[in-house]
Amino acid sequence: MPKAPAFQFYAQDFLTGVMDLTMDERGLYITLLARQWAIFDEKGIPKKRLALLVGFEWDNLPEMVKEKFDDNGDYFFNSRLMESFKQLKCYKEKQRLNGQKGGRPKTQTITKKRSSLKIEDRSMKIEDRKKKIEVEVKAEAIKPYQTENFDLAWANWKEYKRLELGFNYKTIHSEQAALTQLGNKTTSEQHAIDSINNAMAKGWKGIYPEKQMTNGSKKNSKNGQQYSEDFLQEVVTGLQPF
Repeated sequence: MPKAPAFQFYAQDFLTGVMDLTMDERGLYITLLARQWAIFDEKGIPKKRLALLVGFEWDNLPEMVKEKFDDNGDYFFNSRLMESFKQLKCYKEKQRLNGQKGGRPKTQTITKKRSSLKIEDRSMKIEDRKKKIEVEVKAEAIKPYQTENFDLAWANWKEYKRLELGFNYKTIHSEQAALTQLGNKTTSEQHAIDSINNAMAKGWKGIYPEKQMTNGSKKNSKNGQQYSEDFLQEVVTGLQPF
């Protein structure tokens, strides 16, 4: 039977069981447990050549460590670990016999197939949600000023809204509306950045740019500044559903 690489280690049980052991004795104890499992033999650990493993013959081991093991003549073992070993051996033997018989009974196979279908169905739903999230992440609001300085200022504004006001833009459409409004009410990139900084400094919930004279780079209307036709077309395109 193939060896199992690991056994269950109950941390709290171990700490409780070694409270009266020194650190050296604990090291001996856990080393011997590991050796017993690695041998994977119902007889336990052979006493022969034990000194090469831990530097002690069986008779010279600290008494507190020896109490953790059962003496079986030429071998010794930890009974709790041995029980885990036997349970695992029994389980592996059942698996081997089932394999020789062609696997589990058909009724169990049908149940397994149904479970697999349910798992696949859930997996498909998860994948659909992932794709939806990926689409939402890829879609970004179009900023009125395409510069790193404005990108940083807008990122700071969103962080300020989230941390101090507990607000997040729920969709790209609401964020785009805020950006469009900011672009319409400002005459330049610096005007927009100054307006953002001013709103954060005064603890405002919104951005209220001070009116400035236009420099001719944007068109005026009764509602304030507006974007060029190319920029408006880019906004509309960016908001189209996927």
